Amino acid sequence: MFSLLLFIVATPALSLPSQELLLSDDIIQKTQLLNVSEQLDVINSINSQKSEDARTLIEALERLQSTQSFSNVETLRLSLLRCFNLLEFGEFNQAITLAKQGELNARELKYDIARPYFIQCEASAHQSLGNTLQEQLQSEEALRLARRYSEKQAMVNGLYLRSRQNTNLENYNQSIEDLRLALDIFDEAQGQFQQWYLLPKSYLKAEISNVFFSLGDFKEALHFSETAYSGVSSFGKIKPIVTINLALIYISLDDKAKVLHYINKIEAANYKIDSERDIANQQALLAIIHLYIGDYDIAEKKASTSITIFTKYQEPIYVMRIKRTLAKIYFAQNKDSQALSLLNEIIEQASELKQFSDLEEFNQIISEYYATKNQFELAYQFQIQRFDAAKQATAKLNNAHFVQYQARLAEQNTPPPIEDELTTNINQNLAITALIILLLSIGLVFFLTKKPQAVLTDTKEETQQQRIDNILLNAKQGHYQMSMLLVNINHIRQVDIPYVEQQFQLALREQDELFRHSLDELIILLPHTSSTGAVRVMHQIEQILSNWKTDVKTSIGLASLQQLDTFEVLMKRAVLNQLSKMKPQDTKVI
Repeated sequence: MFSLLLFIVATPALSLPSQELLLSDDIIQKTQLLNVSEQLDVINSINSQKSEDARTLIEALERLQSTQSFSNVETLRLSLLRCFNLLEFGEFNQAITLAKQGELNARELKYDIARPYFIQCEASAHQSLGNTLQEQLQSEEALRLARRYSEKQAMVNGLYLRSRQNTNLENYNQSIEDLRLALDIFDEAQGQFQQWYLLPKSYLKAEISNVFFSLGDFKEALHFSETAYSGVSSFGKIKPIVTINLALIYISLDDKAKVLHYINKIEAANYKIDSERDIANQQALLAIIHLYIGDYDIAEKKASTSITIFTKYQEPIYVMRIKRTLAKIYFAQNKDSQALSLLNEIIEQASELKQFSDLEEFNQIISEYYATKNQFELAYQFQIQRFDAAKQATAKLNNAHFVQYQARLAEQNTPPPIEDELTTNINQNLAITALIILLLSIGLVFFLTKKPQAVLTDTKEETQQQRIDNILLNAKQGHYQMSMLLVNINHIRQVDIPYVEQQFQLALREQDELFRHSLDELIILLPHTSSTGAVRVMHQIEQILSNWKTDVKTSIGLASLQQLDTFEVLMKRAVLNQLSKMKPQDTKVI
C-alpha cells in the first residue's frame, strides 16, 4: 500500500509551468532539471516571448534525443515547437519544410490529432511570405481537422490565424467574431489533456485591440490592450509590443501625456528582445511615437535602424512602409527635398510590388504636401494617382475575398476519407463465407457440449477484460481524459443487483461502460471525463444506492487514467481512494 501511495505522489501532475519559472533569469538551467514533457510545456509557454531561450532549450532536447529515446508524442511535439520557433526568427521557408515533414510523420505514427498544428505552422509561414492562396487553403484545412479531432488548442490557433487574414482583407466583423470565439474557448484549450501548442492569451487580446483600432473604436481598442498589458502571459517581447500599442492608441486620442507615460515605461524597462526582426518592428513603431512627441532626431535614428535590419532580411514591403515614416520625419525636420525623393522612390517600388493600398497612402502624403505649398496642380496630379491606386486596391481586395471564398468552398466540398473497399466479387464469396461459418458453428456447438460451464465462464471473463483494456488503450492513444469509479455493492442482495445496474445505466451516458468486476464490486469507465466530471457522476450513483438502506455509508473509489497506467494500477488507485473515504468512518465507529 505504501509503495502504491508513493507511486501516486511521485506521478507528475498535468499542470502548466509556474509563473515564477517563466519569469526567472535562469529559466534554461531550471527547465533542464525537468522531464522532457515538462520542458516541452515550458518551451510552448515562452516561445512567443523569450524566443532565444526557447531555441536554446529546443536544441538541447534535440541533442538529448540522439542519446535518449523519446516517445512518439514527445518527438512530434519537439518538431512542432521547433517549427513555431523558426517563425519567430523569420525562417519561413525552413518552417514550411519542417511543417510538411511533421505532418507526414504524424500520419505515419497515426497521431492525426497533431496534424492541424503542423498545417497551422505552415499556413503562418505562408501568411508571412504573402502566399495568400496557400495560407487560406491550409488554415481552413487545419480548422476542419481541429474540429474533427476536438483539438481546442488547434481551434484557438486557427481562429487567430483566420482573424489575421480577415483583418488584412478589411473584413473586421468576421475577424472580431473569430477572436472572441478563440477567447471564449481559451481556458478550456489551456487545460487540454494532451498539450501541443497554444499561443499566449495576450496575443489574442492584442489582436482584438488591433482590429478595434482599425475600425476606429479606440475605447474598445484601449480596453483590450490594457487587459493584454496586465495579463500573466504578457512578458518578454510581447510586453513592449502591447506597451507600444497603448502609446499608438493614445496618439489617435491625441493624449500626449499618456503617450509619454508609456514611452517612458518602455525605456525604463529596457526589455530584452532576441530576434533582429522583432527589434526592427519595435524600432519602426517607436519612430512613429517619437515623431508624434517631437523627438525628430531619435525618430530618424530608430527608423534608419529598422530599415537597415529589414533590408538585411530582404523584406521590401516593410522597408517601403518604414521609409514612409522616415519621409514624414524629414518633412518635420524641414528636409523637404529628401522627403520627396524618398516618397517618389517608394511610390515606384509600391507600383512594382502591386501594393496598391500603400501606393494610395504615399500619393496622398505628397498631394497634401503640395497643397500646403499652394502647388495645386501637382497636388491634383497626385490625387489622380491616388484615386487610381484606390481603385486597384479595391479590385485586389475583392480578389482576395474571392480566394478566401474558394478556400472555404474547397474545405466544405472535401469528401470524407474513403474507407478501404471490401473484397471484390462479394456475391461469389458469400457462399464460401457462409459455409465456413456453418462449419465453425458446428465445431463450437460440439466443443461447448463437452465443457459447457468452464468454457462459457472463461470466454466471458476474457471478453470483459479485453473490452476494458481496449477502452483504456483508446483513451491513451487518443490522449483524452478517462476516469473510473469502483462501486462497492456488498450490502445489496444479489437478486437486486440487475435492477441496480439498470438504474446505473439510466444515469450514465451512452459512451460510459459498466462492468461487474466481482460479486461485491461494479466498475464504471467514463471516457472523456475529468476527475471533476467523475465526481458529479459519483454523486448520481450515491443517490441511486441510497435507495438501499445500510448502516455504513457506501464509499465509491475514483481514479483518473494517466498515460502509463495499466488496469491494475488504475484499480489500485481507485481502491486507495475508496479506503481514504472509509477511514474517517472507521475512526468514528472505534
